[in-house]
Amino acid sequence: MNKSILCLALSGVFMTGIAAEAAPIKAKLIMPGDKSWEGSIVGREVGPNGDWIEFSTGKSPRPIRLGANTIKELVFDVNIDQDKLNEMNQNREYERIISALDRAMAPFAEYSDIPSNLSRYNALLMELHYKTKNFDKTLEFAGKLAADDRDPELQEKGRIYQALALIDGERPDEAEELLSKYGWSEGLSSDAAPEKLYITAKLMTLKKQYADAMELVAKVIAFNSQDPDWMQPAELLCAEVYTELGMYDSAEEVIRQISLLYKNTNEDDLAQQLKIRIEKLRAEKELNESLESEEV
Repeated sequence: MNKSILCLALSGVFMTGIAAEAAPIKAKLIMPGDKSWEGSIVGREVGPNGDWIEFSTGKSPRPIRLGANTIKELVFDVNIDQDKLNEMNQNREYERIISALDRAMAPFAEYSDIPSNLSRYNALLMELHYKTKNFDKTLEFAGKLAADDRDPELQEKGRIYQALALIDGERPDEAEELLSKYGWSEGLSSDAAPEKLYITAKLMTLKKQYADAMELVAKVIAFNSQDPDWMQPAELLCAEVYTELGMYDSAEEVIRQISLLYKNTNEDDLAQQLKIRIEKLRAEKELNESLESEEV
């Protein structure tokens, strides 16, 4: 594509102001209409006259200036060892992965508000922060993904983790409002999407509506046995509900099944923590019963 067409596509405006100094970042620039150019971002200026990006293709002595909000997508070259990342994830080294991703993503922080291929890494960070119980960070990433409709699958994942983080962060009113907004609290029949059943069951558990929670989680387990993404957490939730109901034998039986079927998973780790909690609850119950018998 010749220079005149390129300049027209990028508004034909050259940088005349003073941009923030930054090291050039290699990127592929995609504009509306899917016109794209390889080059580097060499600066950004945010001020009263607008939000401007300087982009150089290397074919012109001066970079081109374009509005940040006119960019369809930036494709960055992220320096990530995917094999190592997968290995750490399999070993559940979540904090290490977060640190590695934070370092790899740091050069692009100034441009994180512009649509880019960083979304899938943001989705991974969202999941990892959820697993490490950093629910505020989970909501930060989930909110951005939920607001981005370019990828419906990632957008839905963002919505799911918004709900999960609000529930596990013990914010039931906000969670209930969110579920109502997305229409997830309606039509919870046996053929409903497992994520809707599971999330609503978690909310019912938080609200101590254990019978309703158990009914919903039972639907996940009964009708989604081939879906490990929801089957595994549903079985863990089942054990948690049994625990809240004081049905410790039933809870421990589910924990045994989790350890047998899902060994070396996040659910297995959490199930073992729940087992320790049950042991403490049993001991407290026995102590209270012993004290009551002595009083009699």
